[in-house]
Amino acid sequence: MALGNGHIDFAGYVVSFTRPGRPRMPNGIECDLELRRGEPVLAGRGHLRARGIKVCAGLEWNPRPGPVGVAVEPPAPTPDVAGLAGRGPGLTPEGDDLLAGFAAGLTLLHGRSRDAAELAEAAAARTNSLSATLLRHAARGELPEAAHAYLERGSDKELLAWGHSSGRLLLHGLQLAGARSAVRQARR
Repeated sequence: MALGNGHIDFAGYVVSFTRPGRPRMPNGIECDLELRRGEPVLAGRGHLRARGIKVCAGLEWNPRPGPVGVAVEPPAPTPDVAGLAGRGPGLTPEGDDLLAGFAAGLTLLHGRSRDAAELAEAAAARTNSLSATLLRHAARGELPEAAHAYLERGSDKELLAWGHSSGRLLLHGLQLAGARSAVRQARR
């Protein structure tokens, strides 16, 4: 069922629609289809169908960035999941965005995917279905396209401009996990 704002909930897993040319999502499909809250959506056999429109698979995109543009430091202590998960304003609460960044950093920077998955599952139980979906993707190292510029090139510009506060909090979580822009490190 369509949640509105470009998201569809399939029994707790949320698929995000992004318009062509906009930053892609790890749980997303790039298309122009706009759905109103509550509209039915069918999925199967490699496509989605809504409003009589068939959306088929397009070009693949790897949502897992290579963290080659950042210096890696040891992570900070794990943030308080109970105090952050589901907390704060936004379609994805701010606490969830920070936790997603930290979980992704554990996996991508330190190979600690089991710790990241445990953190994501604990947080997912305390938040909405969209955030839960994104937390689980983050634990696998899969992030919105805006985070790729930071991890691959050390540029935080795209991430800071993404969403109302999501990019800023995702960046903070990545930094807590030990990601430091190599560009900024060189300037010190």
